[in-house]
Amino acid sequence: MKIFLISNMYPSSKDSLFGVFVRNFRLQLEKMGVVFSAVSVIKGKRSNTIGKAISYFGYYCSICYNFIFKSYDLIYVHFMSHNAPALAFLFFLFKKRKPLVINVHGDDVTHSKGRKIDILNKYVLKKVDLVVTPSDYFKDMMLHNYPFLANEQIFTSPSGGVDAKRFYPMAKTIHEIPILGMVSRIDEGKGWDDFLTALKTLKEKNIPFKAIIAGQGLQETEMKTMMHDFGIKENVEFLGLVKQEQLVHLYNKMDVMVFPTKREAESLGLVGLEAMSCKTPVIGGDIAGLKTYIKDTKNGMLFQPGNVSELTSCIEKYLNFSQEEREKMGNAAFKTAEQYESGYVSKKLLEQLKKVCIRN
Repeated sequence: MKIFLISNMYPSSKDSLFGVFVRNFRLQLEKMGVVFSAVSVIKGKRSNTIGKAISYFGYYCSICYNFIFKSYDLIYVHFMSHNAPALAFLFFLFKKRKPLVINVHGDDVTHSKGRKIDILNKYVLKKVDLVVTPSDYFKDMMLHNYPFLANEQIFTSPSGGVDAKRFYPMAKTIHEIPILGMVSRIDEGKGWDDFLTALKTLKEKNIPFKAIIAGQGLQETEMKTMMHDFGIKENVEFLGLVKQEQLVHLYNKMDVMVFPTKREAESLGLVGLEAMSCKTPVIGGDIAGLKTYIKDTKNGMLFQPGNVSELTSCIEKYLNFSQEEREKMGNAAFKTAEQYESGYVSKKLLEQLKKVCIRN
């Protein structure tokens, strides 16, 4: 099978986590014999308007060129709204010649409703052969927002899944002072500020802890300022961007990972599943994709997103668990992650893509 891959998010050398799930999706399918005969992607994040405009101009030109001149069996698009203008233009000028698969991820679903771009989304979605959603939560959202889609047109596949060869449990060290971790972009809505506020409360209660934060984003300066103002700088180690191959050591070092996102567009939350694959339980917001795999008090804990008091209580409750209780929760987390193993997930997705090609 030959695939034409389109994605406005793809890792770069400077931003190796930007759209990393798209690269992992590609690598997994290549292992199964799929050839990506045409690729149009934007590598890395652009912070300024001019750079972003130039990037998208070249990107749309690449999409048009590959659509017209390259040979492929199927078009696979990651993200809907940012690609709808180019796809609508092409489908208006040319007859859709090959099957179209669109993988939605988050903002392209939650932020498009009621906006002008949604007109283009609907135009393109009426020509789609298969919609791939990262969780059943987003499948329901697609059916609600676009009622002309049939249930059988939507397939749930968790963003490439978790590579069990990369994320696996190591021998756990029993820490005298517990280690709390967070792996996230340091951006608005990701909840890093709620995490720091909870840590401030723990310190005020004289509850011993260490915290590790890994990630990068537009609010790093604000985060460092808050750490200083809260007087928790000595308790928190900020690592910045950590490469994927090094994350396994970080997840295994944590006693528990905190995933405090407040974003409805958190389509799945792969970092939570990566931590679980290392037998590290997750304390996460009861929202979007997270609530589809975190089972409260079983493999992790859930709290109301944005409710710092609830988050703090969850952390305190976990820290009061016995070692046996922590291990039981870690084992349950691992069992959950096994259901999202990347090889299994990719095999199921490829089966769906082959069915689409046969039907066309």
